[in-house]
Amino acid sequence: MTKKKETAINTIIGEDTLITGNIVLKGNLVLYGKVIGDITTEGSITLATTASVQGQLSGEELTIGGHVEGKVQTIGKVTLGAQATLIGDIKANQIVIEDGAHFEGSCTMNSD
Repeated sequence: MTKKKETAINTIIGEDTLITGNIVLKGNLVLYGKVIGDITTEGSITLATTASVQGQLSGEELTIGGHVEGKVQTIGKVTLGAQATLIGDIKANQIVIEDGAHFEGSCTMNSD
């Protein structure tokens, strides 16, 4: 029996929100605001184009539309959207960098 991927959004952080400190959760996160600290989840992390993170991101799958300064790590896929900026290293099974994205760092592909 295969585990069904959870697609429900469990946590939304609004555009006018600033969080200073680490965030640890189990479900999926959508971020529109700013976080200064690490974000760790067993689910997915989606950063809107308005989002900004100074810290590490770790989750099942990461979609980055905004600005990240820090390492990102996932057991699944990292997607850098057309307006994304990532200054930091990526460790993932799959990496997608859309045309227009800005990336400064190194990539390491997980080996299964």
